[in-house]
Amino acid sequence: MDLPTWHSLVEVARWCPSIHNLQPHKLKIISETEADLYYDPARLLPVGDPNSVFVTVALAIFIEHLSIVAGASGAKVEMAELFQEVSTSAQGLTLFARLKLSPANVKEPIDKSLIVKRRTSRLHYNGRALTPETVLKVRNEAAVFKHNFYESADQELIDFVVELNQQTLFDDLYSQPGREELNRLFRYTKEDAELKKDGLWATCMNFPGKLMKSIFNHHERWETKAKQRLLGNYYKSSFKGTASICWITGEFNTPEDWLNAGRMMARTWLLFTQESAYIHPFGNIITNPKAYRKFNEKIKGGEENKKLWMVFRAGYSKEPARSYRLSTNEIIIS
Repeated sequence: MDLPTWHSLVEVARWCPSIHNLQPHKLKIISETEADLYYDPARLLPVGDPNSVFVTVALAIFIEHLSIVAGASGAKVEMAELFQEVSTSAQGLTLFARLKLSPANVKEPIDKSLIVKRRTSRLHYNGRALTPETVLKVRNEAAVFKHNFYESADQELIDFVVELNQQTLFDDLYSQPGREELNRLFRYTKEDAELKKDGLWATCMNFPGKLMKSIFNHHERWETKAKQRLLGNYYKSSFKGTASICWITGEFNTPEDWLNAGRMMARTWLLFTQESAYIHPFGNIITNPKAYRKFNEKIKGGEENKKLWMVFRAGYSKEPARSYRLSTNEIIIS
């Protein structure tokens, strides 16, 4: 069979999600059937993700998206060898894994067009909870990777999570290293987003760029209780219409676990897209120890060998703006 080219795979797979839209992946083509996956240390989060857990998840998401695109041609992409863990102390482009392109024995059920259609929606949702069919599809796909997917439409839990997310935002803003790291990733104007083609564009964050820039560059102006209350109410109002809170648990202790979780997340996110649903991850609830403990206590977590590693809201909204991506030629290196 004629295998698809690596360029054609990257052209679609580059629209995959990554933590804070960092896009740490780089690909070096070795042959028609092999390519080396590198990561760019300049696109890591030494403060927010010091052990590169979620960057590793993102690299797995990219690999799985390459494979889903290949599936349209009856092929697949697999990781043939893992060379080393992702490290924030690495210098220059660093080799991560060897990828192999080969004919697939099983037809890929996920259509590659969903990759470009997929979005993160931080808009108002329409107040409708996920359908039972969507929940079942996602739960079954998660189980393939030995992860558990949970969904709740309980209004008290929804209010709790929205409030917790808002409180955690302020906690994280008090940390100067974390605030400075995020400030480098925010794209406050369309011109900046178009130029850099990465990071967190204010329009996609559903937050006015000027207000966001003021919060991060002049944090001292927002330390009064009155302004914090005003900002908190404004932020919480953006969650209007949220009717489903979801979370995922599974083995999540080693790079192999993170890679497996990334493959699962790639596929389940596209299943949401297939059902015309959007998701909005609450990463700070996972990375902030106090918020993580509170959420675990709320859901009475603690399953044996299962770790909470993802919390998000899901539902239905207007089509949100799509963030920019690096071009295929910027991802493929010589």
